[in-house]
Amino acid sequence: MEFNYTKNTVRRSRLIMPANAPKFVERAYLRNADAIVLDLEDSVPNSEKVATRALIKDLIPVVGKGGSDVFVRVNNVKELLKDDIEASVWPGVEGIYLPKVESTAEVHGIEKLIAELEKKRGIPVGQIKISVLIESAKGYVNLNEIAKASERIDTLSIGNEDFLRDVGMVECADTYHALLVPRTQLVLIARAHCKMPMGLIGSLANYSDPNAFEQSAALAYKHGYLGASCIHPGNVEVLNKCFTPGIQEVEHAKKVMAAFDEAVAAGRASATFEGKMIDYVHYEKAKTLLDRYAVVEAFEQKKQKARELVGV
Repeated sequence: MEFNYTKNTVRRSRLIMPANAPKFVERAYLRNADAIVLDLEDSVPNSEKVATRALIKDLIPVVGKGGSDVFVRVNNVKELLKDDIEASVWPGVEGIYLPKVESTAEVHGIEKLIAELEKKRGIPVGQIKISVLIESAKGYVNLNEIAKASERIDTLSIGNEDFLRDVGMVECADTYHALLVPRTQLVLIARAHCKMPMGLIGSLANYSDPNAFEQSAALAYKHGYLGASCIHPGNVEVLNKCFTPGIQEVEHAKKVMAAFDEAVAAGRASATFEGKMIDYVHYEKAKTLLDRYAVVEAFEQKKQKARELVGV
């Protein structure tokens, strides 16, 4: 049975850090991100990519000591990919963040390489995840097949800026509804294959406008996304808040379950709650929300304990 990442995994905030910038990386564990990505790709100049790769093994425990899951974003180009992965798969790494995915063949090849490295380096087989980033029209039209290509795939995302460039679209008020099509389809495909949909209804490049960023994240949550990436530490807590069920949602879910439990005890399969009919589907929806809240709370406690152990 396929592992259901939407139930068991917390990725509200995925902070991307340039691996060649020690002053940022060394403080990343303090940011309370659910996941920290050591980046070898877009944020690292081409002239520094090979040298930066050699830093990854030692940086893994540095960024992971605050309880965040650690990922490495590799370069998905022929001359760099294999060596990037070999430099990244070590104990302490949760997974590979794979950009520019366009086919199942890519995923299968990388999955094979990861499995070999797990065996070689004493990592439990299947532990290293693959976080998929779709950044082209070709990747998008193959998304359904890509999503089911490997049980290692934990998240699906669309790389907004590269995707817009490849499909020739401009993000503006005129194209808002058109761009909802791929963004919504990603949610549906991810959910169908028990993967986590991650992203914003908008661009993460808009990090300097906190209100716009928060609105984008809150809207993504309403559309079914479970988290998003960010490139600035100041956005981490915004994402953590927006992708956590709110207190009002939690209290409402508890009341729905209580009302339905009372109806079932009386021999009925429906009840009137706040002037509306509720039945099993409403009960299950409320339970899913409360289960999600519990998973998030447990992960927050795990991170807090980790930071306490290192004296933060």
